Amino acid sequence: MKTVKSLVTMNKLEKTLVYKLIVRSAGNHNNRFAGVGGKKAELEDCIEVFNRGVFRAKNYGVDEEHMLIKAGWARLKSYLWLLRNGYPKVASDILAVEDFDILPKGHRMYSKHKTYHFEPYNFFEKELDI
Repeated sequence: MKTVKSLVTMNKLEKTLVYKLIVRSAGNHNNRFAGVGGKKAELEDCIEVFNRGVFRAKNYGVDEEHMLIKAGWARLKSYLWLLRNGYPKVASDILAVEDFDILPKGHRMYSKHKTYHFEPYNFFEKELDI
């Protein structure tokens, strides 16, 4: 049986691992599309998209840590697809429309108007009870 202290440590380890995977995913995307206008993935934007996915899952009542990470990761993958191809996935259940405001300015789906209307949430720093 694990103690509370070890569960807290495991939670922090998962968050650092997720952060490293986001950094690696953004780096791989940028290496693949270096020099192509409107397709660069900024690390801050990728983290913001991940946080939006986690926040959306918390809104729907998901409490398990691994399911929150899975929801954030699915939203990040959908965002990177949108960056690569210029349009959202056809059969996606992720709300890609909410991420149009953080796309690069050269992207064809970029919106200068605010498309995400929820409060900011950071999965890596603070806890928020919804």
